[in-house]
Amino acid sequence: MKVSLPFVGMVMAECAQVGLIIVSKAVMSKGMSSFIFICYSNALASLILLLSSLLFHRSQRPPLTFSIVCGFFLLGLFGFLAQLFGYTGINLSSPTLGTAMLNLVPGFTFVLAVAFRMEKVDWRTFTTLAKSMGTIVSIGGAFILTYYKGPPIWMTRFPLNSSPQLFVQLSNWVIGGLLLAVDCVMTSAWIIIQGVFGSAFQVGIVTWCLQQTGPVFVSMFKPLGIVIAAVAGVIFLGDTLYLGSMVGAIVIVIGFYAVMWGKAKEWEIGVDAGVRSFESSSQKVPLLQSYIQENTSVVQ
Repeated sequence: MKVSLPFVGMVMAECAQVGLIIVSKAVMSKGMSSFIFICYSNALASLILLLSSLLFHRSQRPPLTFSIVCGFFLLGLFGFLAQLFGYTGINLSSPTLGTAMLNLVPGFTFVLAVAFRMEKVDWRTFTTLAKSMGTIVSIGGAFILTYYKGPPIWMTRFPLNSSPQLFVQLSNWVIGGLLLAVDCVMTSAWIIIQGVFGSAFQVGIVTWCLQQTGPVFVSMFKPLGIVIAAVAGVIFLGDTLYLGSMVGAIVIVIGFYAVMWGKAKEWEIGVDAGVRSFESSSQKVPLLQSYIQENTSVVQ
């Protein structure tokens, strides 16, 4: 039972993420503004987080300093911009495109971390090459996903809602893809700001699964979100699944795996180096003790 819990947790996390995207697409297709949706969702999230922090973390609150206030402001600003571009892009395109484009976040985070000198780049190591090539491949997949639709491969014969807004034109699809790319950049900047002002916030199920199984295990479930979004979009929203969407999504996921593999290998190398350093330092004490004992016996 304990072995299966991480699998169940990651499936639930992907379903929750895709469910939010599906709901946002549905309500905005009915006429709700993206600003109103962001306001409602953030108000509900703030209420839940406020109550949970008062109940479970009352004694762990750090002092409110000026730097923390600035960090909150920047996190709120970039978080709002990411949501604005993201939900607008989903409204113009589809949940499948939105879910697939989210896999660009690790690549853009790597680029921004290098630009702000938070990530060391050594082109002689295979981990840096894997992350760099993975980022390039992911961006290439995003171009395929945005600019090439191809023939339809899966569509509903009688969609539940035949509103013209659900059948986006090519121009809206391209604009939506570009807005989703900007959303990924803003999300990456949001992560970088977390690294500048403190450790990243640990988020529920995904963090627990990450601690239990490692980043490679977590990344294995990313294609599941694309599949769930594609199936739900066709069934509940009447979207059409195109060949370009599948090809671009596969390319993005391959690049995503490369970036995550490079990060996982760096983490393993760091852990191994720490273990070796600890073992070498722990061995010094017995050697010193034996040396003292030998000298003492000689003196005697």
